[in-house]
Amino acid sequence: MSISTSGPRLRRTGAAAAAVLALAGLAACSTDSTTPAASATTSATDDAPAAFPTTIDHAFGATTIEAQPTRVAAISWANQDSAIALGVVPVAMPFASYGGDENGYLPWTLAGLEALGEERPELFSDTDGIPFEDVAGLTPEVILGTYSGITQEEYDQLTKIAPTVAYPEDAWGADWKDQLTYTGQALGKTAEAETLRADIEQQLADVVAGAPEIQGKTFAYLSFSSADPSSVFYYTVEDSRVEFVESLGLESSPKIVELSEGNEEFFGTLSAEVVDEIDADIVFAYVDSAEHLEAVKADPLLGSIPAIKNDAVVMLDDPTFILSTSAPSPLSIPWAIDQYVPLIQDAAANIK
Repeated sequence: MSISTSGPRLRRTGAAAAAVLALAGLAACSTDSTTPAASATTSATDDAPAAFPTTIDHAFGATTIEAQPTRVAAISWANQDSAIALGVVPVAMPFASYGGDENGYLPWTLAGLEALGEERPELFSDTDGIPFEDVAGLTPEVILGTYSGITQEEYDQLTKIAPTVAYPEDAWGADWKDQLTYTGQALGKTAEAETLRADIEQQLADVVAGAPEIQGKTFAYLSFSSADPSSVFYYTVEDSRVEFVESLGLESSPKIVELSEGNEEFFGTLSAEVVDEIDADIVFAYVDSAEHLEAVKADPLLGSIPAIKNDAVVMLDDPTFILSTSAPSPLSIPWAIDQYVPLIQDAAANIK
């Protein structure tokens, strides 16, 4: 797989946006956090069939699912995680070419599958776009694309295969709660989805309560390119990775809030000459490596960002960990939070 060094990290367009990070191949992070799927039911509830037919509104209209599906296909990042967390093993899901292991699984997804037994999905490559024929060949009864950037044309093609659930409003705009809600409705597992959401929210609340020193601190999510040091990318307040940090008690910096107004994309570009206007206590920094971060700090312009100057930085250079926090899902959040919060605490200790 070719990794580009240009553009914002995790550019979420086209084929699940698999290739946009220029990152060192560091070992995947590990954690003892229990995945929600370990306690999720593996069969439909007794009253689940009564939930059908069900109609789900989304960006491309409405999708009606006539009966409880047993064959579920997931496209793009994260969609499989909600199904697995609710006890359903998809018949098809993307090969995780970014951040995954040699078999194409992300660690939290694999843990969720292992908790459900021996069954495994068919993995397909979406590097060059959705493989419609491959998906169709697995005869799914519903296709999950709540967290995706599919176009109207792609949606129309998918609906010829099976009822397809797209994102609520904006491409790549569904947070983990939306993903869980839509998937729960599509699978006839609304009650389980609500219970799981409450469990994850409690986990987040417990983490927040244990880290009072980061509460109310302002932050900016930035991406630095070694190929083009003159440009810096920021992520808007509508982006899922930003919303995840806010769920930990931090607040987007006023400058990021200002820049986000009227920006319909999930990211924007800053010239290096104005980066010192990023008035954040902490910077979350996508970089290629620790050496790249040192080069950013030494740069006369980039190093003038107050949080960079103070070394109040959460360095993000590991593909697996990046994906767990950039595309947060009901499985990746419990996997990530015990690692994420200490990194934020370390950065907060350097605020001046």
